[in-house]
Amino acid sequence: MLAMPLAAAGVGPAITVLLLIGLWALMCYTALLMVEVYQHAPADTGLGTLTRRYLGRPGQWLTGLGMLFLMYALTAAYISGAGELLAASLSQWFSVTVTSGSGVLLFTLVAGGIVSIGTHMVDMFNRVLFCAKIVLLVMLLGLMMPHIHQTNLLTLPLEKGLVLSAIPVIFTSFGFHGSVPSIVSYLNGDLRKLRWVFITGSAIPLVAYILWQLATLGAIEQNAFSALLASHAGLNGLLQAIREIVASPHVELAIHLFAALALATSFLGVSLGLFDYLTDLCKRNASVTGRMQSGLMTFLPPLLFALFYPQGFILALGYAGVALAVLALIIPSLLAWRSRQQHGSAAYRVAGGAPLLLLIFLCGIGVIAIQLFIVLGWLPEVG
Repeated sequence: MLAMPLAAAGVGPAITVLLLIGLWALMCYTALLMVEVYQHAPADTGLGTLTRRYLGRPGQWLTGLGMLFLMYALTAAYISGAGELLAASLSQWFSVTVTSGSGVLLFTLVAGGIVSIGTHMVDMFNRVLFCAKIVLLVMLLGLMMPHIHQTNLLTLPLEKGLVLSAIPVIFTSFGFHGSVPSIVSYLNGDLRKLRWVFITGSAIPLVAYILWQLATLGAIEQNAFSALLASHAGLNGLLQAIREIVASPHVELAIHLFAALALATSFLGVSLGLFDYLTDLCKRNASVTGRMQSGLMTFLPPLLFALFYPQGFILALGYAGVALAVLALIIPSLLAWRSRQQHGSAAYRVAGGAPLLLLIFLCGIGVIAIQLFIVLGWLPEVG
């Protein structure tokens, strides 16, 4: 949510909302394709096992590389950001010097321990944190809505290439597919519940994203926003822009708290998907020893990178959209195609035949191409 206003600053609210709705529909559809495939497998089947069954060794390797690259990069980024924020907060509260490294270690031990205990524990913590995040979002929207101007909502993209450049950022905002196997297992493969969870669970962020985009882009004039982003990198530019529009001391505090909760909830979701994937890949059992081994495999590599080489993962995050396109578009379309070939009629089948699956596959190739064009400098960078 903090990255999207930066990506959409030069695109305009109307185009941004259309991109949000279109990419949400695409990602929700592919999640339902995964539900369709899972009805023919035990609920606790991991993604690696599932792809090997339908796509063979090449599909399993492609999925494994995409999953590990994306999840490790995101987990390391969240550990680094949350650890630094935790260290700064502890230093301020207790008037002692807490290093970023100590904050990273403390956050990994606490949050990693929650994930290692199990999905039920993550579910309970995520419910509490998510509710707090919604409260802060409502507060921020209430402070910013009176400053929205109709002329700002009608602005068009500053240049056409920015529309394509914003796609990977918005696309990644709906990237929950790494946690699909964990949710299927948690709900014991119940088709009715899974359909409801994935549709409503992805629609709630969609509504929040739209309101947040309208509030930020509607309150901040486009050219002024772009100028601030040019002089203040990333989140600092967003904070400065909001600070100039809403002259309230509570805004910056609310945004910092909101960012902390966003980091925590994102970490729990991403690392849970990685934890369950590694458990399935390495055939660890559910005993205390097995979960400790899975926990070490999950958190030790990103912890080491966050401590000693955080810049490497900042670079890797630039390619995260490529891995997500593989996991969320290419793999689900191929799995559904192979599953329909093998099983024919089924109790649950998502609407749309082979042409739609081909279109989704091509969308995945398109997202990868856009991301590579941005990296090569053929498209303008956003934010």
